[in-house]
Amino acid sequence: MKPEDYNWQIDLVKERNYALDLTFEQAEEVYKYEQNKSIESAKHYFSVWEEWDYEETVFREILNTEQFNHYIQLSKENRLAYELSLVEHDNEKTNEFLYHEELMTFYQQEFLPELFKDRFIQFLWIRTEQNKVEYLRLEYKRFLNEIKKEILINHFRQNRTFKPNELKLSLLRHKLLSIFPDYRYFKGQMDKPTKSVVKYLKSKVKNLPGEIEQLMKRKFKELEDFNANNFKKHYGEVQGWHVVIGHTSEEEAKENHFMTLLLLEPDR
Repeated sequence: MKPEDYNWQIDLVKERNYALDLTFEQAEEVYKYEQNKSIESAKHYFSVWEEWDYEETVFREILNTEQFNHYIQLSKENRLAYELSLVEHDNEKTNEFLYHEELMTFYQQEFLPELFKDRFIQFLWIRTEQNKVEYLRLEYKRFLNEIKKEILINHFRQNRTFKPNELKLSLLRHKLLSIFPDYRYFKGQMDKPTKSVVKYLKSKVKNLPGEIEQLMKRKFKELEDFNANNFKKHYGEVQGWHVVIGHTSEEEAKENHFMTLLLLEPDR
């Protein structure tokens, strides 16, 4: 970097932190801190709280006592404003709760009971490949456990105790994944052994009776229609220009329907 460009960057640091009245040397140290903070990474990132803690640690070394006391006061004001914004945002979750609760009721009282009335779906096909099906279900349970741990860790890392409704909503979504599996989500996280089992079980789908395929198409169409109406009820019509992401082929839809079926456990 040219000297004049470097000096310009340092002057910008001083302007951004005008309330602290930084010397040129102090601004240089803050500039180094900002460069470290902005290091790009696909895996690692600061939460808001962690970034503040990092900043406070660095500024404690850079600032004199008077400057640091002023910095702490400004930081407290910023943190309080952020905490209040989290609480305010957390109080706007009513429609999301209602949407997911109605979906859960639909699964438990209508969709799944009718689906499992068919004895072929409930017993025969699954029984012929019981070991592989049990393996797949066990892996899905592990997958759900990983998601739950991630939910809890990320929630408290990002929100601490300021968004209790958000936590309840996240756990409600997780419960829905246990009641009605998300095969496509699971598929994206599978290891090689699990993918091998899935590949074998997919080959068996081709031999299913035609009436079972028709039942599955009808049931998943019912689910699609319910989701559309439920979304409209609680979120309203999608306004303006928007993009529908992804197109599912008939073969992919068939795989998704029947592998979801295998993950379902009637007694749950």
